[in-house]
Amino acid sequence: MEQEQAKSPIVEGLQGMAVALSLECSRCGYELRGMLADTNCPECGEPIRLTIIESIDPAARRLSPIQFPKRVGNSITAVVAAYLLSALLAITALLIHAPVISLPHVLQSIPAKPLVLASACFGLLAFVALLPMISMYSHKELVGCRGGLSLTSTGLLVWSGSMFLAYMVLFVQSNQSGPMAMLFDTCLPAITAGIVFSGFKKLVPRLGLRSRAFRQAQGSRQRMNDLLVALVFVLIGRALIIASPGDTNLAMFGLIVMIMSLSLIVFGLGYLLRNTIWIRQALVAPPPALSDLLHIK
Repeated sequence: MEQEQAKSPIVEGLQGMAVALSLECSRCGYELRGMLADTNCPECGEPIRLTIIESIDPAARRLSPIQFPKRVGNSITAVVAAYLLSALLAITALLIHAPVISLPHVLQSIPAKPLVLASACFGLLAFVALLPMISMYSHKELVGCRGGLSLTSTGLLVWSGSMFLAYMVLFVQSNQSGPMAMLFDTCLPAITAGIVFSGFKKLVPRLGLRSRAFRQAQGSRQRMNDLLVALVFVLIGRALIIASPGDTNLAMFGLIVMIMSLSLIVFGLGYLLRNTIWIRQALVAPPPALSDLLHIK
């Protein structure tokens, strides 16, 4: 009698129910299909109800379903991946072009011009990858994403435009003067990157509501405010380099600040890509509903 009273209400609700779909134990991976939901895993003794709780996502089920979830998941992941490559190419070109940086001979031998053009092309590719979501702009389930879509699409276009401008001014017209070089190789790209990051800040968390892994992540979830602050320090570091003679301590300090900030941006975009992969997995293969997972034995 005391044992019956001590049972969890969840266990009481699972009495007489069995696992209807393929489900692996969360601890040992044992196949639980066909087993009673209120019993334990025969392999490791883990309560099956705990595996059931981990496998469903009631919070995501309460949201309005997205009409084309696979399209949205692929789109947001491709956008971040393409922009990460674009940013990497732009940063590499900036470091090669910066006169005070002593790079390894292998990197010095890489021409900066094709890197800038490739960066612009990958920025346009990121915009193209966003088009499937832009075409769903009027769908009610993406109402909360409209601001993020507008900012991200605008940011990607002006980012690519800033890369083309940098190519024309710095390499075609060969205008290498300090302030002019800083305007086109750092200031304009930083401003346009800030627009992109602001768009990601609005867009990714909205879509992330549909991913349990994203919602529960703490240290591994990228905060876009960190990247926006890093952009400010990139500008500060570049300004110190321009304002100081090449071999002074102030120029070296500016170089260190700039490189550390650029590294933070690259790693941050890498974490953001990981976050969007979680979102894609949740959209492409959503967790089953409890009514589908269990049936009356």
